Amino acid sequence: MANRDQVQSTQKLKSLLTRDHTLNGGILFGLDGYIIEIQARAMEILRLPTTWRGATTISGMARGSVYESLDRISGAFSKLKIPNPQVSILVNLAPPDLPKDGTWLDLPLAIILLQAAGILPDLAEHLEGDYILLGELGLHGEIRRVPGALSIAFCAKPGQKLIVPAGNEKEAALILAKPGHAGCGVFPASTLDEVIQYFRGTGKLENALKNGIQFESLIERAVDFGAIKGQNEAKEGACIAAAGGHNLLLIGPPGEGKSLLASAIPGILPRLSDEEKVQLTRIYSAYGALDRDGLAITRRPMRSVHHTASRQALVGGGSKIPRPGEITLAHLGVLFLDEIAEFSTATLESLRQPIETGEIVISRVGATLSYPSRFTLVAAMNPCPCGYYGTDGCTCAVTEVRKYQKKLSGPIVDRIDLQVELRRLSTEERFAEPEKGVSPRLRAKVELARERQERRFSGQGIPFNAAIPGGKVMEYCSFDDGGLSYFKNTVHTNTLSTRSMDRLAKVSRTIADLDGKDRVSDSHVLRAEKFVVGGMLRNQT
Repeated sequence: MANRDQVQSTQKLKSLLTRDHTLNGGILFGLDGYIIEIQARAMEILRLPTTWRGATTISGMARGSVYESLDRISGAFSKLKIPNPQVSILVNLAPPDLPKDGTWLDLPLAIILLQAAGILPDLAEHLEGDYILLGELGLHGEIRRVPGALSIAFCAKPGQKLIVPAGNEKEAALILAKPGHAGCGVFPASTLDEVIQYFRGTGKLENALKNGIQFESLIERAVDFGAIKGQNEAKEGACIAAAGGHNLLLIGPPGEGKSLLASAIPGILPRLSDEEKVQLTRIYSAYGALDRDGLAITRRPMRSVHHTASRQALVGGGSKIPRPGEITLAHLGVLFLDEIAEFSTATLESLRQPIETGEIVISRVGATLSYPSRFTLVAAMNPCPCGYYGTDGCTCAVTEVRKYQKKLSGPIVDRIDLQVELRRLSTEERFAEPEKGVSPRLRAKVELARERQERRFSGQGIPFNAAIPGGKVMEYCSFDDGGLSYFKNTVHTNTLSTRSMDRLAKVSRTIADLDGKDRVSDSHVLRAEKFVVGGMLRNQT
């Protein structure tokens, strides 16, 4: 009897050597998800006992963290009292030219190892459909949330099912926003045992998409413009910046509302489209900023960066796979640089490319990644080192003031369309009652102005006035006779460079859009002039 059992066991093991197994997993590379085809085959019967890691060989450009997953898998198997394998297993990860890193492949690797070892049946034997598995395993068999689940989910084909960690199902459910993917399913699991029982056909996983999912915004509502006292010119400049996508520099003494004004600007920017909400949620998910399930980005982001931030923190980077920086997290929103004159020159100069192109390209050995970064730059600075230039309280020498104001390079200043000088509030303004509901009214005006721009640039790939290419500015900025005459006179009188002339035309065009006018008049140029031609830094350079 013992010999017969031994023969049957050997025959069963030999039968494993003839079977091929395939599962789909997913990884995150930069901000993009990729489907990884995981192939496995039992290669030979082991003569001596060994561990799961000792019995497993992985090919396909797997990095160290993927091999570490074998240790986590072994711990989880031990917790579930799953015996060590009796066959050696070869695993291949395709495509082979894509580096595999991170913990996303823990769950599918665990399942396919059990299949190759004959402990689990193949998926095709009793479950219909095509599956993608992702999740990090703990030593106790728990399945942990992973960043970037939404980006991986967006790689799914119509009708595919995703098994994801409990806590990732809501963001993965945004796959329904992708056309043709209404038939997909998202099945959350808390433990490895739940997935094992599901594959055995003795347990169930519920489709999280059946009952609908409610989302909560990660980003709080912006401050209402009514909370900003006085500073009417600065408010006007902020409205123009929001309407045309222009960058804005706020110059003024400490404590007079520069930071408050910057924090209010996202509240008057146009509402995000559904496509933009999904795009931003993918970015924040990949970054790991969604610390609990059910969070989504439904409002324009505002990222405030301190002058001590490094270049890498601002634009992104890293030694292996570069992480996105603050400019990517500010995509479609506001990037606020407080005390911009205190930033290092190298850090500020790194903003030139993303301001121009709306993306940042980061190159590392073996990887070149492009991250979106189309933001509205709002910067703030004091007029002098002490901050009280032009008042009796200023202690700075004239040479110190000039040196301080020239800390910003000409190329950076040229990329800031609007400059506004904030003044000290009067006693009456300080004690004035805040007005309510200002931001919704301003947003309505901004949205109408943006709609005019969408019609004007339809099919041209230009998102707003500030992004009009240099050679096409006058083509899109149509002046009436009075407006053109005043514009030419302003350019001549102030000896403006071509870049400054273009900047004046684009800001004038935005002001006309806010007024609902098809052509730019002299009044629009006059209003633009005080923000573009004037300004403390313009006069110093």
